[in-house]
Amino acid sequence: MKKRFITGVCYVIVMVGLLVMKLLIPEVNGTEYGALGVDVLFLAISVIGAFEFTRAVGERKRVTGEDGNTHVTEGISNAQRWVVLVTCALMIPAFVIGKLVKSDDGLIGLSLILLLAIGSVGAMVVASLTVFDHERSDLKSTAYAEFCLLYCGGLASVGPNINHMVTNSDVAILFMFVLVPFVDAGAFFVGKLFGKLVPLKLAPHTSPNKTVIGAVGGLLGGVLAAVVTWIICEYTTAVDFYNYTNLPDVVVLMLIAIPTAIMSQLGDLFESAIKRGCGIKDMGKLLPGHGGVLDRFDSMLFATVAIVVCFMVIR
Repeated sequence: MKKRFITGVCYVIVMVGLLVMKLLIPEVNGTEYGALGVDVLFLAISVIGAFEFTRAVGERKRVTGEDGNTHVTEGISNAQRWVVLVTCALMIPAFVIGKLVKSDDGLIGLSLILLLAIGSVGAMVVASLTVFDHERSDLKSTAYAEFCLLYCGGLASVGPNINHMVTNSDVAILFMFVLVPFVDAGAFFVGKLFGKLVPLKLAPHTSPNKTVIGAVGGLLGGVLAAVVTWIICEYTTAVDFYNYTNLPDVVVLMLIAIPTAIMSQLGDLFESAIKRGCGIKDMGKLLPGHGGVLDRFDSMLFATVAIVVCFMVIR
């Protein structure tokens, strides 16, 4: 518990530091150098997450048993694993380079084209290994690798898209950093307090300890995070929220919080399903008390999808 608390404090310090960096470092010729810290965070999540995922599912290779018979272990082939890692390492930098070269105001710009191009090439190379490395790469290993690209490469790339939105990128990043831990805390404390009174399980086969009432607590935590974000926007000069709807700012943020909190909790359950399928407790040991990078940031990866969609709707 002590290790978990210390790691949690370090997490808060890093998130605050990245947010301060984004807010205080000024733009130079239209380039947001202060935003690069958040980009590096998601790059680390992408690459380290891909490493953790590919290690968790194992390596597909031919093994000779003690009886002299040869059998194939399940997992991702070594060649496909390297393609996945390299692709995840290139996707976000390609997006950021596109932003540095040309600031895009439209939905489809150079940065997004580069991101999609790198991801698509990586996916095609992974698929082609089924043909050219067929002794080690089969359809099942290809499915694992493509899924890892989508999960660790694709989802992690949504964060930089939020980070470089033309409007409301500051408040969106602030909202994301505040909401995810609030959702976790709300689900934990409400689940602990009322779990025995309302013992209905949320996903008993995937995560037996999570309850429906805990999920409701997570939603309440998300709404509280929206209020905290609104207070920071309303009563400080640090972040401005540009609301193009007819609704009050706090109401808009609370409405965004609901799908984001749901996606955040879904990400946590999804990661639990992966670990259960792989027969492991944690995806890694990098973060003491929390496990691996995916154990800590699984909720944030899913939350980014709801955030980017909602903030695009209110533009």
